Amino acid sequence: MESSSVDRSSFCIMPWVHFHVDTGGKVKACCTTSITYGSLVEEPTLKNLEDIWNDKSIRNFRIKQLKGFKDKRCNGCYKRELAGKSSMRTETLDKYEKVLPSFVKNTSIDGVVENKPSYLDIRFSNVCNLKCRTCWHGASSSWFEEAKILQNQVSEQAIIKATINNRQLIKELLVFSDDLQEVYFAGGEPLMMGEHYDMLALLLEERQTKTHLRYNTNLSLLKYKNLTVTSLWSRFENITLSISVDGMGKEGEYIRKGLKWDQLLENIKKVKSECPHIKLEIAPTISVFNILSLGKLHQFFVNEKLIEINGVYLNLLDRPTYYNVMSLSIGEKKKAKDQIDEHIFWLKSNSANHKVIREFESLTSYLFKADLSNHQIEFEKQTKLLDNIRSENYHEVFADKLE
Repeated sequence: MESSSVDRSSFCIMPWVHFHVDTGGKVKACCTTSITYGSLVEEPTLKNLEDIWNDKSIRNFRIKQLKGFKDKRCNGCYKRELAGKSSMRTETLDKYEKVLPSFVKNTSIDGVVENKPSYLDIRFSNVCNLKCRTCWHGASSSWFEEAKILQNQVSEQAIIKATINNRQLIKELLVFSDDLQEVYFAGGEPLMMGEHYDMLALLLEERQTKTHLRYNTNLSLLKYKNLTVTSLWSRFENITLSISVDGMGKEGEYIRKGLKWDQLLENIKKVKSECPHIKLEIAPTISVFNILSLGKLHQFFVNEKLIEINGVYLNLLDRPTYYNVMSLSIGEKKKAKDQIDEHIFWLKSNSANHKVIREFESLTSYLFKADLSNHQIEFEKQTKLLDNIRSENYHEVFADKLE
């Protein structure tokens, strides 16, 4: 099949380049779908990695992609695109555009490929020091005690690991992925994981310092045991830090429980000073908590010269639905739209690029895609429940936005 015949409105290149393992050891198409190829918990061996890469599940998914079939389990991307926003699918397709023709051409009729994955996303564990409102126990060990109270923990232990021997998995992955171009670290909190530092050490040992290292991190700490991460980062050429921050001051600390706002700002300045080559961006998760202050958050980081104006990545929250911005009332949506429109004017006045402007414009479209305001009762219920557990008060923290 020629690459020109691929339906770009539905095609995803991920099953040709990407290897993702979640904290439960499942190998999935990506971190936003339930499409599962296999498990490393059952057989955590190198042979199993190779088998999974060309096993029946992933081969069938490749064939469906080549035929233009839209899998409903990929709706997370398609819904974003309908609102005019970029998605993991479109972003990865753009990134690997140059290799698309050869990959498609060299795919056998039954979906087998010769190349190995060049883009790794291994969630070694759920270890994290924050318990964000929009997160859960599966992605944060700190949620465990509260999850037990709420009866929604996903295991009987706070810490969940992808395999029983993550360090061995790292060695096998580096052999398996012999043309490694990109490694994405997320979690949990990657800077708290020993496996993250093991991976960096092996990359340095293999002299793979040109490999693009991408992070989703709360950047709450820069040291792990006797290691300082900035000293390691200084030895790699291409690093992007997407900093998870949803609000300023007490609002940010409320949304991401455990965040210390002043410490975060200090850490960002330290990274900029010691590793000026690192690309820094903020990556707020867009929810009912911060849609009204999103512009101010972005402008603060730009005005303080902590990021460039284009250094922002908007992560749209889909679930739980009661945190989704589409669950706002029509009046709240109009208020949010006005605030976003003001920010778009600021972006244009300060020469932001078209991609960033388009991302903010897509938010207003997404807001009105559906009326989910019937979930507001559940929002009030869940917020009050967590407020009681955490001795917090949503209405006091966000008083100025609730007037």
